[in-house]
Amino acid sequence: MHRFLGLFVVGCLMAGPAPAHGQSAYDLFGSARSSALGYASTALTTTSGVYANPATSGVYANPATPARRSRGVSSFFVRESFGLSALRYGSVSSTWPIAWGSLSAGASTFGGDGYREVHYSLGYARGLSFGTSRRTYVGLTGRYYHTRIDGYGAAGAMGVHLGLLLPLLSSLHLGAHATNVNGPSLVEGEPLPQTLSVGLQYRVGDDLRVLADVFKDRAFPSAVRGGLEVRPLSLLALRAGVTTAPTRFTGGVGLHLDWLQAHVAAEQHAELGWSPSVSLDIHW
Repeated sequence: MHRFLGLFVVGCLMAGPAPAHGQSAYDLFGSARSSALGYASTALTTTSGVYANPATSGVYANPATPARRSRGVSSFFVRESFGLSALRYGSVSSTWPIAWGSLSAGASTFGGDGYREVHYSLGYARGLSFGTSRRTYVGLTGRYYHTRIDGYGAAGAMGVHLGLLLPLLSSLHLGAHATNVNGPSLVEGEPLPQTLSVGLQYRVGDDLRVLADVFKDRAFPSAVRGGLEVRPLSLLALRAGVTTAPTRFTGGVGLHLDWLQAHVAAEQHAELGWSPSVSLDIHW
């Protein structure tokens, strides 16, 4: 029963003025930090110093984000939507800074008995100066999608994602993230989600960040996403966010212990209820 209910909820979430994608798009989640900020994480960056914040981690982070890392990190993320085990999502990812940029790899899975999505990703990012002191960060990620439905078989496809981070001012960053730019599909006539998000991050010292994104799926109306992160203590971050289309409210906390950072978030949908998520970042 839970299997069919879970698939029905996915169908409701994806319903809109255009036909549903051949993929549930649950791979749009990145981390509990991103979830708590209303998914407004396209321009989320890393700072330095005692108040250092990790950039958003996970297999769905902006592909340019790893270029700003100076330490390796492994991240784990779990989310269950609306209390249904059939809508459980999990991912693991790692980033390794190297001499000429950063490498990242990850895997994620969504679904349960009868329906399962698995995704594998590999990415590269680096900073470019273009002869000036201002560095532009660019990234590319390749992601392999595999979906299996009992009684119908399985299919796979490879997608290409692109990312950009650009400092406009010392306190203001612009980010852009395009997914599946090569137009992959699992089934002919049903393409995987092609999305574009453009966002800004405004940072007030080390204690306050304000983020805003405009997110557009090619097949659905644009959504506006906003998030706020406050650091009352060096070890503690408080977060809140909101997103439209559909309207959802989010919130969460983060605990920072140098090499170990834990994040907890919850999303509230007016009709479908609560969706909790947890992520853990281990730096090395």
